[in-house]
Amino acid sequence: MTTAPAPFDPEQEFVTPPLYTLNLSAAQRCVLDWTERQDGLFAYITIPVAHAAAGMELAESTVYDALARLTAIGLVVRDEAGGHRINARYFFSANPDLRRLVAAALVDPPITPDARAAAPRKVGNTDARRRRSIRSV
Repeated sequence: MTTAPAPFDPEQEFVTPPLYTLNLSAAQRCVLDWTERQDGLFAYITIPVAHAAAGMELAESTVYDALARLTAIGLVVRDEAGGHRINARYFFSANPDLRRLVAAALVDPPITPDARAAAPRKVGNTDARRRRSIRSV
């Protein structure tokens, strides 16, 4: 006999350890912030280490070490092509209002179009008059 899986609870699923408990170095925080500013929250990005290091005023080896640690603890996710993205769980744990909105979206019923949605759009009186009048050019 199998039991039904527990319902999805974003308050439990999206919770991560607080950032201050991870004992991140200043360079690791800089790399995390730089990745976020380069839209690394939403898509995998290629991190040009030389460019990033120059922008953060760090040595390239420090950026490589920071990326390795952030990837090892799971704060940054790496794909097969070598791109990096910030872990979505970190983003949701830092934004509890957004986490609650996602939870509501997962629980709310889906939106389904009815017969009226498939009907042609009703044109207002003003629009109908504009279409009927012929103006000289």
